[in-house]
Amino acid sequence: MRIVSTLLAFATFFLVSCQKERDFTNTASGGTGNTGSDGLLVKTVVRDGSDSMVTTYGYDSNKRLSSLNKKGIDDQGNTVNAEYHFHRNASGIITDYSATDPTLIAAGIDSIKTIVHYSSSRYTSYVLSINVPGFVVLDSSVFVYDGTGRIVGENFYQSPSGIGNDYYLSGKINYSYLSSGNLSGFVIHDYDQSGTEVFTAYASNMTYDAKINPIHLGNEAFALGHPEWVSSNNILSEQNSDSGGPADDQSVTYAYTYNANNKPATGTITIMPDNTVGNTTYYYQ
Repeated sequence: MRIVSTLLAFATFFLVSCQKERDFTNTASGGTGNTGSDGLLVKTVVRDGSDSMVTTYGYDSNKRLSSLNKKGIDDQGNTVNAEYHFHRNASGIITDYSATDPTLIAAGIDSIKTIVHYSSSRYTSYVLSINVPGFVVLDSSVFVYDGTGRIVGENFYQSPSGIGNDYYLSGKINYSYLSSGNLSGFVIHDYDQSGTEVFTAYASNMTYDAKINPIHLGNEAFALGHPEWVSSNNILSEQNSDSGGPADDQSVTYAYTYNANNKPATGTITIMPDNTVGNTTYYYQ
């Protein structure tokens, strides 16, 4: 049971996080993993009251993002100690990425791998497969593009058996954009196996500064499950709601100070009506 519970918790986080990310931004380019010409982001420290989350970023010799480590307490009060590695082919295209944490290793699982598919000069889909005694997960996502080569949606599929012959549509995300190329909003649809929509969430009215997002990867960000890395600018505000009704509505605002390279040096996020405030410090080299 220990392996099953550990994998279930980790896989749930891994599968759902890509659908439930809050801080979405965008650029229409395909992305090559490069995070900018001046000042690579190497660490962020997020403080929320007495809790903190430290994220460190690693790069290859071509200054392309190759690893990410998160350690601390997240905004839900959960302890996190996770490590991600992004693998590329000789052309710099993401082929797969792996995720692990100490609880998985203790349970005898080295890592969880996601395979990324690329064809005709674009990322097309990714697949996560876990198959150990007592626990099976087979999940995939297919990207939807518009005529300009911009990702405008993701269709999520799950195979309850883990074999792949019983896939059903488990969710969708539809993305919309501003004329600047930044994301203006998104809609999440979750479905049960009968096709009934069981949950809907919305983010809208996104606004941005005119400064540089320290990690902006274009469409590659979707392939990595990090839509907050898509934009060329930094988000300033958004409105969130879901099918739970007005009690779940949120207004989110962001404020930054900037360094000499026009990238965030510090940031503050305020979520209302919760009156939750988080502070972020950015470190570069």
